[in-house]
Formats: sequence, structure tokens, C-alpha cells
Amino acid sequence: MFSPASAVLPVVGIANQHLYRRHRPEQTALYRVIETNLTPFLEYPHERDAALPRFVTDEFKDYLSCGRPEYGFIRVKCDGCRHEHLVAFSCKRRGFCPSCGARRMIETSAYLIDDVLPPVPIRQWVLVFPWPLRLLLSTCPEAVTGVLAIVTRAIETALIRHAGKTVGGARGGMVTLIQRFGSALNLNVHLHMLVLDGVYANERGKLRFQPLPAPAPALMTQLLDVIVLRVLRRLERDGLLIRDPEQPWLDLAARDALDALGAASIQYRITVGPQAGRKVLTLKLAPAAATSSVPKPFTVARDGFSLNAAVACAPQQRERIERLCRYITPPALALERLSTNGAGQVVYQIKSPYRDGTTHFVFESIEFLARLAALVPRPRGNRVRHHGILAPNAKHRSAVVPNSSKRTRRRRTPAHPRCRCCVQIARMILLHRPRR
Repeated sequence: MFSPASAVLPVVGIANQHLYRRHRPEQTALYRVIETNLTPFLEYPHERDAALPRFVTDEFKDYLSCGRPEYGFIRVKCDGCRHEHLVAFSCKRRGFCPSCGARRMIETSAYLIDDVLPPVPIRQWVLVFPWPLRLLLSTCPEAVTGVLAIVTRAIETALIRHAGKTVGGARGGMVTLIQRFGSALNLNVHLHMLVLDGVYANERGKLRFQPLPAPAPALMTQLLDVIVLRVLRRLERDGLLIRDPEQPWLDLAARDALDALGAASIQYRITVGPQAGRKVLTLKLAPAAATSSVPKPFTVARDGFSLNAAVACAPQQRERIERLCRYITPPALALERLSTNGAGQVVYQIKSPYRDGTTHFVFESIEFLARLAALVPRPRGNRVRHHGILAPNAKHRSAVVPNSSKRTRRRRTPAHPRCRCCVQIARMILLHRPRR
């Protein structure tokens, strides 16, 4: 029998015998920067009598041992050819570890496409919050739950009424991923929702899916108005938002150093060091984009809120839906876009240039660690949520989600002509990684 193992595992094709090669984090720029500057970074908050939470310091320390055989490994042996692999333990953290983030992206997308999303049209809805609410949602998990309930209920109700049904006679469904970061390693809490582009109606005891056309601008504008009104009303009722005739403001006190790091990260400002309070240095290597008065399709905005529903997938486009699932569940950091310059600064290239031509952000080493610390989520907060007919306890969920037995047959890896066991080992190493 095989024992599960941990690592970030590139599985090569059948012609190359599905070879397993250990990733070497100690050779990356990220590892070297953290290893060199972790001690001085942890001393900065203590100087202000505000220590970082323990789960943040554990995130950094566990990353330094992730994928390193000297900190523990497991031996995986093939019963067929007797070949062995030594696989290092992984940290399985949820913050910035690229290997664990990539593994979680693959597992989550495979789970959603095979076990959750039915073969119906899917549309992605993205809701972006204004800066003050991003800080609130990053520090208060209970506020995220309340806001998410309002947003999902409003979208589901709008789709049901658009289909000409009643709330009691039809159900929608969606899966939400709470994403915490932007392309510049900035703290940016926003919602990616995979919404069934239609509703299930109960007709004569049978469920029938009724697809819907693309949402009209008037529908999206009305929907965003409802979301903004209800979210602000809920935060005011919970005592987190103080209503003022001129400008609403948040009644939010920093609990620890992590809140201060998050507030600076949201505003692209430096937190530690002699340049604290200033904007992060940027490189503008691309021409500035011309401003256009033409609004983006399927996008509405108001008071810092933005709602987008431009991406849609047909029922037969399962591979595209799976790519979409990977798009909304990526790791926070891309190693191929991270480097260091001759001055010892960390240079991070953003995925797409900003309108002003910004292509890179330049951090001092300690400030870079502060930016990573702000991305570490607080414990006991689930980032993937299911709603409507796709919720775990929904009445008709079993009649909608795909059959798990079909998933097992469809995703089975082709056997190697010499030894099927080696292929199974490679898959088990990739999908199952025990924590130290």
C-alpha cells in the first residue's frame, strides 16, 4: 500500500515515466528574503508594544521548513517496481506559501468542477468593496459572513424574479471564494462568485433548470443599489459603521499589529522602517493607457462598490469552467514575477500594467515581509462558501450536483505501460500532502 506524501509535484508525461522531482524552495528569491530578514522584521512590532499574532509568526517559520527534507519527510514505496520516493513535509498554510497555494488551487478547482457545479451555464460575479470595508472584512470574519449572506440573497432573488418565478418556487445556486489579495500583494478583500446562470424550478415534483439571458445594465444597477443599501444598513445595525450626515465612518479599533499592517497594505503604504507612511515605490515601464469614457460591459460601480458579471461559460465548456475555478483560487504570490535587484530590494511584477503604466512594485526587504504578513488570514475563516441549492444542507442538492462515481472514472490517470503503481504514487503525492 502507499502512504500519502507532501510536496509540490510536477508530474511529467507518460513518455517521461511520470517522474517526481522535489521542488527546492531554498533556491528561490522568496525563501532567501524571508530567511535573511525574518528576525529583524519580528522585532519591529515589539518596539511599538504591539506584537504580531502567533499564527502570523508561525506562518513564516513553517514556510522556511516547507518542502525541506531535513525537517521531516515521508517515504513512498511502489509495491510493483519497489521504487521509492522521499517526499518532504509541507506547511499547508493559507497565507503566502506558493507551493501550498498552488496545490490548494488544483484541489479546489477539481472539487468544484467534479463535485459541486452542475452542467449548466455558469457566470462569474465579482463584487469589490471600498477601501474602508476591505479593512473591516479582513479583521472581522463575522462581518464577512453577514455581508456575504446579504450579497448572495440579493443576487439569487434578482435572478429568480428575472426568470418570472417566486422565491418560494425556485432556487438559484452559487459558490463564493473570498479572495484577500490583489496583483500587487496588497490586501484587497473581494468576492468571486460562480453563479448558476439560471434557476431551478420545481415543476410537478421534478426540478427543471431555466437558463437566463445575460443581465441587463438596469438589472445590475438596481442590484448594486440594493446590495449597497443593505450592507451599510447591516454594518450600522452591528455597530461597525457610524452614520454621519457628511460621511459614514467605521468604528474600528486596531486589535494588534496585523490590523496596522493590513491598513497600510490596502493603501499601498509602507508600514515599517524609516519610510513608514509613504507610498510604495513603483516602476512605470509601460505607456499610460488612454482614458476612455466607454463603460465596461456588464460592470456597474457606485460609492467605491463595483459589480462585474462579464465572464460566462456554456454548459459544455467544462474545461473553461475549470480554468475559471483555478483563476479565482490562485496562490497569493507568483514566484516567476518575484526578484531582487542589486540594492537588495524586492521587485514584484504585477500581472497586468495599471492605467498609469505601473508594472513593478519595489519593496525594502522588511517592508516586503510586512506586506506578506498582511495577507495571512485569521484562523477559523472558510474562504469557500456554498449557497442556495448548492449549499451542503440544501433539500435538492443531491439531484443537482454531479455524480461522484463519474468523477472517479473521468479523472483517472492513464497507467504507465511498465508500472501502474508509479502513476498512482505520483497522483497521491500531488493530491495528498500530510502536514508535519
